[in-house]
Amino acid sequence: MSSPDSFSRRQFIVSNLAVGSWLLGVTTLPLSSDVVAQGAVSPKLNSPFDFYLKFDKEGMVTAYTTVTNLGQGTHVLVAQIVMEELGLAMHQVKVEHAPVIKAYHQQFPQGITTFASVGFRQARLTTAPAAAAAREMLIAAAAQIWQVSPAECTVENASVQHQASQRSLPYVQLLDLAASQAVPQKPKVKLPKEWKVLGKSLPRPDIDARVDGSVKFGIDISFPGMLYAAVIHAPRFGETLLAVDVKPAMKIKGVRKVVRLPNAVAVIATSYWIAQKASQQLQPEWKAAQQDQLSSPIMLQKLRDAIRAGNGMAAPGQPTTAAAVDQALMQANQVIDTEFEAPFLAHAPMEPLNATVEVSQRGAQVWLSTQSQTDTQRGVAQALGMQNEQVTIHTQNVGGGFGRRLEQDFAVEAALIAREVNVPVKTIWSRENDMRSGYYRPITSARIRLALDAQGLPSAMRTDLAGPSLLAYTKVTNSPLDEGFDWTTIMGIHGNSYALPLHHARWSNVDFGVPCAYWRSVGYSQNVHFIEHTLELAARLNKQDSIEFRRRLLQKNPKALAFMNAFAERAQWDSPMPTTHFRGFAMNGYGKRLFSAHIVEIAVVEPGKYRLVKIFAAIDPGVAGNPAAIEHQIQGGTLFGLSAALFGEITFKDGQVEQGNFDSYRLMTMAQTPPLEVFILANGEVPQGVGEEGPPSVIAALANALLKAGGKPVNKLPLRHSGWELLDA
Repeated sequence: MSSPDSFSRRQFIVSNLAVGSWLLGVTTLPLSSDVVAQGAVSPKLNSPFDFYLKFDKEGMVTAYTTVTNLGQGTHVLVAQIVMEELGLAMHQVKVEHAPVIKAYHQQFPQGITTFASVGFRQARLTTAPAAAAAREMLIAAAAQIWQVSPAECTVENASVQHQASQRSLPYVQLLDLAASQAVPQKPKVKLPKEWKVLGKSLPRPDIDARVDGSVKFGIDISFPGMLYAAVIHAPRFGETLLAVDVKPAMKIKGVRKVVRLPNAVAVIATSYWIAQKASQQLQPEWKAAQQDQLSSPIMLQKLRDAIRAGNGMAAPGQPTTAAAVDQALMQANQVIDTEFEAPFLAHAPMEPLNATVEVSQRGAQVWLSTQSQTDTQRGVAQALGMQNEQVTIHTQNVGGGFGRRLEQDFAVEAALIAREVNVPVKTIWSRENDMRSGYYRPITSARIRLALDAQGLPSAMRTDLAGPSLLAYTKVTNSPLDEGFDWTTIMGIHGNSYALPLHHARWSNVDFGVPCAYWRSVGYSQNVHFIEHTLELAARLNKQDSIEFRRRLLQKNPKALAFMNAFAERAQWDSPMPTTHFRGFAMNGYGKRLFSAHIVEIAVVEPGKYRLVKIFAAIDPGVAGNPAAIEHQIQGGTLFGLSAALFGEITFKDGQVEQGNFDSYRLMTMAQTPPLEVFILANGEVPQGVGEEGPPSVIAALANALLKAGGKPVNKLPLRHSGWELLDA
């Protein structure tokens, strides 16, 4: 999947005329050899929409994508791909989410789902070859009419052009003939060096609607006669409903029904306000959970005990044994031994969880903001006793996902509630429900021991991690536990860009019965802090500059070294500062292919209190399809990471989540945000991910700046637990 034309052996480009439109795209449907040879289409397609492009008679081209519109900007890249290959203008291309059917299932992420920052790469494997094939077929049609060689023709302004004779034919006049052409199975997708539209910062066509409020999110779905549901969940994870008196709620005008669920009670009413008001009249009784109802201090102590014991599972496939690393630690010139703590984190999307569902004998219709269409379809079908094909998912714009909308729990719950009535029901979780009824980023503790040789360079590192397993709770289809080991726990520790000769990692599964899930950048969100802060402690011990010390660790990774040097130069790392100012650097590297980094400058106002002065961010995305979209992604991810570093924390008292809204789960404010500059240092031939790259290194860079300011490890998050308070900028 590394190049635009690297189709699997089961993928074919197919073409068809249907309902007055020409449909073209990549399919995995099993086509017979003679059909493929003729470039024709199997007449047994699942649907007229088993394609990635649709040309209509009015001159519009609709591009279907499996990437959910989370606000990340991938849809403008899909449009730019079509524009690039077909010589179209932005107003001639419309991007819509593909129907949730098997024909659109991807190999990775499996099915139809949006995570791992692969949207642009997937579009290069599906939309790009479809558009390139369409271009070649349109050219073939025009060449046939003119009786000229296709090599003499080009495309521009939604038409095929023959420069030698100054003739031109618009696409709308060629659609029928083009659709009858042999379908090229290896169309020539334009390379980055040939781009005229891609690589430019074209504006996103959805910005106006997002600004004026006209864009429709899942929570905006409305039908005549629909009902609304509000939910009360068990106050502690693992508790189940024992009993509830429904009479107080049923007395309220507009209430239609009270629905009992295994771990919740829902009120269905004619408006959400009535449903929410009625739900507050209920006093359900809950059956206690089997697990201990712990508080955060006890949880943290259990994690500390685990990392100090060092008896966790060894990460599978490690080339270095614990014995070899322990021996190196004993023989080291110096050893840095540091413990870290990172809390549970909520996703806190601005749009609360919601789903509108209609259940009938024929099946179920589900309208929702989701990142995980296929898993949600399967989960709802199983809950309702239906086949997957009986559940139709209508994908909506998403008002924030960050991994929370990969889970299907809220959609399944909405389906079970809607089953109780014969009209569509919109179930909305209140902000407090959203924040207290999980999933979360796992709480994690780590002990890192770094051995330094006589030259001050790392000779060995041992990492002991402890925390719950994300993979044990998530319902996302992805790689499972590896021999019982949760591979997400070591993301950013194994496979980073630095030279660490001997390294051994272990993880202790300490489960608190709290549902955990993917959170933007997953294990990197805490592990980059652990690694980069340890390296900063080593640089400090060596009395070396942060960048200079890391240069010594990147000698065998010239691409990463070049990226870091370019960033340091662009951000003027060595420029003078006032004596009360300090800079911190941190980098997140995926081996030798994708790098991102931050430099954070702070001003210490008084001991333990500081302001953010300036933030620089950089990324090497391989190839930049839309630099502005990348810049915006990095800006958003930077602030997302800063919110976590400064304030983010889900804590428990007697088994209950203490936070419930943005007053207690704080986010960065405009008053606290300093100037933020992003450098796009693209240096590759294949696009890499962008969406996960903002949070990890900014957390570490800020911690490293505070280390320079205070001289003590900044190893507990949020940062107030390390003795630091942020003041408004």
